[in-house]
Amino acid sequence: MQLQDQSKDVPVDKGSSRSELIELLAVIFASALSTLLMIHLEAFDKLYRYSRMMERYEFDEIAVFLPSFLAIGFVLYSYRRIQKLEYEMIRRREMERQLLKSEKLFKSLSITDDLTQLYNSRYFYKRLKEEINKLIRHKQPLSLLLIDIDDFKKINDRYGHLQGDNFLKKAGSVIQNCLRKTDSAYRYGGEEFTIILPGTGIEAAINVAKRIRKGFVAQDFSSITNETLHMSVSIGACQFKPEEDMEAFVKRTDDALYRAKRNGKNRVHPS
Repeated sequence: MQLQDQSKDVPVDKGSSRSELIELLAVIFASALSTLLMIHLEAFDKLYRYSRMMERYEFDEIAVFLPSFLAIGFVLYSYRRIQKLEYEMIRRREMERQLLKSEKLFKSLSITDDLTQLYNSRYFYKRLKEEINKLIRHKQPLSLLLIDIDDFKKINDRYGHLQGDNFLKKAGSVIQNCLRKTDSAYRYGGEEFTIILPGTGIEAAINVAKRIRKGFVAQDFSSITNETLHMSVSIGACQFKPEEDMEAFVKRTDDALYRAKRNGKNRVHPS
């Protein structure tokens, strides 16, 4: 195996080179400006007279260079202080960035169901209330789906709760794959899921529900059970009525789901 020249792959930091050039130009400009200022203030003549005066006290050359040494020392001290302040600013910006990242992660975890990676029921009620307020302002339709996995207790009894959790995880993926970008899915509790459909009337909501029902029927869960297994779901579909409150809306959807299960399961029942 031949070794390749890694130096060709080293990226050149053009931003850093440009920054160094700007700093160099700034130093040159500041030096020229300082020189002009010293000439204007006759600083060189005053320094010479000062040095001649110091010679009387036998300080010799030290008298000439001492003010310069003090000035250089002050400049170096100021430069180090500026470097420390710049480092502190960078450190604080990084801490703020990490804090913002942590806050976003915490928010995401607080509204997400760990098992299915769908939103949780607590966030469902918050979002539903927001969507209802929005539809009241903009006069747009809003529909809700409530989904229940048929005979899920038998799956838990046969394969165990651990595999039951794997079923729910897979079910969350099936639901998510059937949704539009504007829709949002939530784990409502146990093996029940709910979906908010903004700007959607009952007919379009039924079509989404049918797509989900067919998605479950077509999905093979053999990767979990090592045997061919298909699941079915019952779905209640409901469109919001402007005169009802949020609790009545959810209950009406739940009643539609109950009728779907009572009438034979594996079906969509509108309200």
